[in-house]
Amino acid sequence: MSNTASANGENHDNTNVSMPHYLMWFRRDLRLHDNTALAALCERANADKAQVSAMFFLTPEQWQAHDMSLTQLDHIARTLPILATSLHKQLNITLNVQACPSFSDCVEALSTLCEANNISCVMANHEYEGNEIERDEQLTKQLAKNDIEFIRWHDQCILPPHSITTNDGDSMYKVFTPFYKKWRHTLDVSTMQMHEAAAINNNNNAKLKISKASATTIKDIEKLSKGTVDDYQKTLQDGCSEGIDSLKHIDMDAQLDYARAAYPAGEAAACQRLEEFIAEDIDNYDISRDVPSLHATSQLSAYLTIGSISPRLCYLQTTKAQEELHSDDGNALKNSDNNDINRWISELAWRDFYRHVIVDKPTLIRHKAYKEETDSKIHWSYNEDDFEAWYTGKTGVPLVDAAMRCLNATGFMHNRLRMVTAMFLTKDLLIDWRLGERYFMQQLIDGDFASNNGGWQWSASTGTDAAPYFRIMNPFSQAKTHDTDGEFIKTWLPELKDVPASILHSEDKMRKELAKGSKFANINYPIPIVEHKAARQLAIAEFKR
Repeated sequence: MSNTASANGENHDNTNVSMPHYLMWFRRDLRLHDNTALAALCERANADKAQVSAMFFLTPEQWQAHDMSLTQLDHIARTLPILATSLHKQLNITLNVQACPSFSDCVEALSTLCEANNISCVMANHEYEGNEIERDEQLTKQLAKNDIEFIRWHDQCILPPHSITTNDGDSMYKVFTPFYKKWRHTLDVSTMQMHEAAAINNNNNAKLKISKASATTIKDIEKLSKGTVDDYQKTLQDGCSEGIDSLKHIDMDAQLDYARAAYPAGEAAACQRLEEFIAEDIDNYDISRDVPSLHATSQLSAYLTIGSISPRLCYLQTTKAQEELHSDDGNALKNSDNNDINRWISELAWRDFYRHVIVDKPTLIRHKAYKEETDSKIHWSYNEDDFEAWYTGKTGVPLVDAAMRCLNATGFMHNRLRMVTAMFLTKDLLIDWRLGERYFMQQLIDGDFASNNGGWQWSASTGTDAAPYFRIMNPFSQAKTHDTDGEFIKTWLPELKDVPASILHSEDKMRKELAKGSKFANINYPIPIVEHKAARQLAIAEFKR
């Protein structure tokens, strides 16, 4: 497309030649600091004396098809006005937000927008899931017809896909440990670049001709975003999508209230949380991260998922703290064990690992197992009563039920409990991991396809670096180890508040004490729906087959 004249004949620079006009397309990167595409676009715009506009698309129908949770959509909606304010104040860029039902609608809307506003370059950060890749490929072809560039940058990972391969240089690692060693070594011997965007010099008159469905003022963005959340909630409550019956037990208003209080929106809130975690909790992370009653994890996953904070910033701030361990400045972390910091860094590496895996094996996005030969031989159960008992927290297994009720009430679940509940569903009940994977995505505020899929397939022994099929977590011994006093269990299962932890942590005692005529027989809590020892043997036999 020619840059010599604007679409409506206006000349913003009082000459016969209009300024170049570039567009930043925000997706899962809702921040200014260390945003690769944003920094690159601003640098180029200032060099070319170009104007810059920014765009974000609300795509509720597409998100529902991808099982995005209501709390995550609400987190995005709460973040957009904050992003718009920061963009305007710090970079002199206006954010436009438009509602488009699906990704295909985004392609059409962006193409029209570029033509109407004489935009010659669009930049965005890569997304790695299937529909997102197809959308971007369609847009590339569409824009190319008018000689409009569409440039994407790697930004979601600390080290991008294909950058960490086996020693032969061609293959993706199938096991995390060697991947992590090479990932860590690569970072140790290289200098990580942060990407800071500069304010746009020639943007005072930048204004997009946009559709009536778009919002540009902070007030209009708030209104459009809130309306999208309200409509999404109504759609979920009305049960308009396949399988949505499994959400009718959720008090969505209460879940939203909790998430809004627990996760203040915006980049500043995310950065503050990182600082507090490093200052207060990271020096006990290796041990306390496995105790669900403690709030000892970083609680950053919800921010990383929508891109309110950069994973590179998380890594750099953490390694800075690690370096201070060896300094003489009396830092509070001085006496902590390196294992704590290294453990959290490894969690960042896991996040990269699972993204690298889905890029290497895109069939995972289409509900395929990493180990298809294993998955195809298992006679997975689809027992609706067992599945409902699991997702409503009524299995009779206290730690599993407490974890599921916590998820349903808050939109969040502790990582240790994600493993316990997933393994209970896939091994004790032998229910297809895909059902659990989907349910988690429907509820989690930090729902992320790559990490969620990786975690579920790990538990089901069908994924990369999966748990050996014979290593099956005992949910009662897990409770004894990680919720010793039963504090977490009793928080979410108040009906068990008077039951001693020694009983809660023993399946035999639970069955005995809940039986008719026993001490706790009148408690409204079910006897375990499956006997773990027997279920474990059945699962092992099924996987051996």
